[in-house]
Amino acid sequence: MSEGLGHEGDAVELKAEELRLVAIRRRATQLAVALVTEPFSADTHEQLRSYVEQDADEAQVLVREVLALPPARLRERIAEPIRSKTVHGEVTV
Repeated sequence: MSEGLGHEGDAVELKAEELRLVAIRRRATQLAVALVTEPFSADTHEQLRSYVEQDADEAQVLVREVLALPPARLRERIAEPIRSKTVHGEVTV
């Protein structure tokens, strides 16, 4: 990832790395739920093994890249999707 993460013009588009990080985060959350609700199931065991083998190392690299962004750029990047939805009337209070 580079400091140029993100979008051009008005549209907010997640880069491939950002989408991958979101997918890994979702998978980790699902795994955490499985570890609490079904810690001894064979399926949970397989999910854990798969996460460690396929996602864990990549997630660490992607997170370090995101955290390496200058603080102002990181705050701006986090706020972009929220601001975009508000401007386009998609967020309701």
